[in-house]
Amino acid sequence: MPKASTVTLPGNRTFEYVARGRGPATLLVHPGGPGLTYHYLRGLLHLASANLRVILFNPRGVGHSWAPKSAKEYTIGNLAEDVEALRRALKISELHLLGYSAGGFVALEYAHRHENRLTSLLLCATAGSAEEVRAANRLTRSTASPRQLARLKELTRAKAFDTPEYRRLTEAIARPFQWRFVDSTPADWKATRISPGVYRAMMTRSGDEFVVDGTIASWDGRRYYSKIEVPAVVVVGKYDFFLEASVEMAERIEPAHLRVLPHSSHMEVLEQPREFLGTVREFLENVTGG
Repeated sequence: MPKASTVTLPGNRTFEYVARGRGPATLLVHPGGPGLTYHYLRGLLHLASANLRVILFNPRGVGHSWAPKSAKEYTIGNLAEDVEALRRALKISELHLLGYSAGGFVALEYAHRHENRLTSLLLCATAGSAEEVRAANRLTRSTASPRQLARLKELTRAKAFDTPEYRRLTEAIARPFQWRFVDSTPADWKATRISPGVYRAMMTRSGDEFVVDGTIASWDGRRYYSKIEVPAVVVVGKYDFFLEASVEMAERIEPAHLRVLPHSSHMEVLEQPREFLGTVREFLENVTGG
C-alpha cells in the first residue's frame, strides 16, 4: 500500500491521504463513521491505473488530519467544503466522488454545493437524511432479543454509554445489518481507527447509539435529489439498515443506477469486495469511456 502523505489547505489545515494512479480522472473517497479513518476502504486503491488516480483521505479530526477545536465545526456542510478545498489543492480536474456511509452525506452535500465541479457521484451504503438514520436505528432495535432490549434499557438508563458492555451489546444488536457475512475481522478493518470526538459531535452527543442529536440532527439531503444531473450509482447491501433509504435515493436521483449486493449488509466493501470493486470499476469505465 502507498505511504500516507499530507496536503496543507488555506488556514494551515493539514489533511492526511493516500493516493495511487495518475489520472486525469480522480476517484476521491470520503470514509464514513462519521470519524472513521480511510483504511477499511483501501481495497479501492486496486482500481488505480494510468488513467485513474484513487485518493483516500482522512476528514477533519480523523487520523492525523487537522482538527478544529469546537465540536460545532464538525458539520456536513463544512466537510463538503473541505472536499472542495482538497479538490483544488490536489489539482483534481475530473472528480468522481465516492461517499461511504456517513461519507455519502458529505458527497450529497457536495453535489448540491459544487455540482459544476463534479463528474460523477458514487453513493455507497448510505442514506439521505438524519431521519433515515433514525429509521435505521429503529429497524436495528426491532430485531433485538427481549433479553438484549432489557439490558439495553438498563444501560441506557444508567447512561453507561462508554462501558465495554454497552459497546459489545450495541455491536451484537447491529451485527445482522452491519457485519452479517463477515466471520473474522478483515485486516483493513483492524487498521481502521475512529475518532470518538468526531462521532459524538456529529452523530450522538451522549454516546447513545440509537439517538441522533449531533450536528447532523436536522440534515436532510433528500431535497437535493431532483437537482442532481451528473451520472450516479447507488450501491447497497441487501441486508443493510440503509437499504430502503438507498432504494429511494436511486429512484429519486434520475441519473442514478442502483446495485444491490445480495450477500452484504452495511460493510459491503469487506463482505463482497470483488463484487463491490467490480461495480465501482464498471461505473467508472462507463462514465470515463474506459
